Amino acid sequence: MVYQGQSERKNYIVATVAVIGLILTIELTQMIGMSNAYQQMHQQSSQQLSNLVGYIDNILGRFDRIPKVLSKHPLLSQALISPNEQSKITKLNQLLADIRTMTQASDIYLIDKKGITIGASNWQLPNSFVGMNFMFRPYFQDALKGKLSHYYAVGLSSGKRGFYYAYPVVVDGVIAGVIALKISIADIEEQYKKTVLNDSFNFLIVAPHDVVFISDRPEWRLKTIGNLSKAKQLNLIAEKRYTDKEISSLNVEDISNHYLPNDLGSELLEVTSNTGSEEVFALNKLMKTANWQVHLWSSVAPMKKQQNLLIILSASGYLLMVFLLLFTNERLKNARRLKQSQQLLEKKVKERTSDLSASNVKLHEEIAQRQQAQTQMNKMRDELIQSEKLALIGSMSASINHEINQPLTALRSYSENALAYQERSMTDKVKNNLSLIIGLVDRLSDIVSQFNSFSKKSTGVATAVDVQMSLMAAMSIVKHQAKAARVEFTSKPCLETVHVYGDAIRFEQVLVNLLSNAIQALSEQEHKQIIISVSDVKEHVIIEIRDNGPGILVDNIDRVFEAFFTTKENFGLGLGLSISHRIIESMQGQLNVSNHPDGGAIFTISLPVNR
Repeated sequence: MVYQGQSERKNYIVATVAVIGLILTIELTQMIGMSNAYQQMHQQSSQQLSNLVGYIDNILGRFDRIPKVLSKHPLLSQALISPNEQSKITKLNQLLADIRTMTQASDIYLIDKKGITIGASNWQLPNSFVGMNFMFRPYFQDALKGKLSHYYAVGLSSGKRGFYYAYPVVVDGVIAGVIALKISIADIEEQYKKTVLNDSFNFLIVAPHDVVFISDRPEWRLKTIGNLSKAKQLNLIAEKRYTDKEISSLNVEDISNHYLPNDLGSELLEVTSNTGSEEVFALNKLMKTANWQVHLWSSVAPMKKQQNLLIILSASGYLLMVFLLLFTNERLKNARRLKQSQQLLEKKVKERTSDLSASNVKLHEEIAQRQQAQTQMNKMRDELIQSEKLALIGSMSASINHEINQPLTALRSYSENALAYQERSMTDKVKNNLSLIIGLVDRLSDIVSQFNSFSKKSTGVATAVDVQMSLMAAMSIVKHQAKAARVEFTSKPCLETVHVYGDAIRFEQVLVNLLSNAIQALSEQEHKQIIISVSDVKEHVIIEIRDNGPGILVDNIDRVFEAFFTTKENFGLGLGLSISHRIIESMQGQLNVSNHPDGGAIFTISLPVNR
């Protein structure tokens, strides 16, 4: 019972430490992972914010010089001096419309000193500014003081947000009116969204009155970040900056956590609007040109997913580590058990090793004996092949002697004649006889070299063998035997040169054996003919050697390739066809025999073509 209580307490402590370790691992992983993620987002947001401020600055600055340059045009002075002269007003309206088209401004209009618009680029449109009074607009009042003024507001007639430029028009040294230019804020927003803004970011531009005047999100426009003071509300009403549009507030709450580094100067906000609430990473920067505060908000939803992934990965990694520790501990216990079992096994192994060693020695001896027997068998096979060659040459000795005796007799005759011609000083006759002698010597050399080449032992090296060349060599060896036996050869070669893979000398011996056997089979025939054909069929070369002899007895046709089987009395050992059959099989081919319907035997060799 005491031991069981100690075991339960130990398990409880281990479980508690594991849980605490899991919590600390998850927290540490999130601290590192989320901090890096916030730093990366801050870097991306800073770059995007700088791009946005530079873009807005560039757009606003591009129109700064237009009102000042336009104020020098004489048509403006003439229209202010004679506002009732319709021809000048018409020319003025056309000029302002053309300049609006060239500059891509929203509207350009001329205001007299009393605040009445006397000419405008939209003079032909239903919402024309002509006749409207802009005395209350701060940009008009500031321009009358003799300086370029800027202003942003919602248009009285169009209801669209715009940024205004105004510059005084001086006539004879006196300010007689104001030339004003308006650009569309909506156009700036759309162009920036299409060309620069990344989809993962949203921007808000807050004017000094704390109202969101520009944003890529329609639901955030003309909202305040927080509540407006009463004094600012009264000021907005007096200026009619936003006409009669209702200004409501965005509910913004700071939700920054300890994962966000303090030195970044950014915040985590929860923004609630009529479309719902969302959490954003907020960064802002002052645009000094227009005194606007530019905010860049990016959704932290991807970071929430990353945070959840970090929790899963850290928990999985920790649990895997715990599992590995437990697994290692269990392995150590098993190792101790295995060591004990191994010691017992080693003892038994030693006892059996001596028996196995003895068996192994005996096995090696048997293998050596088998290898020696195989070597002797290969040597005996090569000797049998060579013996068969010599026996074949011996069977053709009579025809060879006849072929050699004829040129030898001629040699003696031509030599004796040459001596006689020399005694008579008939040099031309001597030269002619010597040329004939040389030809006969070459003929004897060819006969001897053919049989010398055939009688050589094979090297056993396989190469690409030209089938037609081997057939010609074999036919040249047996031609003397065929001539003596009055056998006629008919050759039907293949149209293309074909090669097989094997030992050229042994392949030639097979052909010589088959041709020699065919010649001997025709000994009783009156008209003796052997037909040799070569064809290429389905990647195989087919060689057929057919004679017009009596053929092979049906009882013997299945035994012709057996060793020591022969139907020729007192001739050979009966090994020629058996050896030939084995040589063709070693070349991955087949040697078959059959009787032709018209009489005679056909030996067919089929070998794969070597491409």
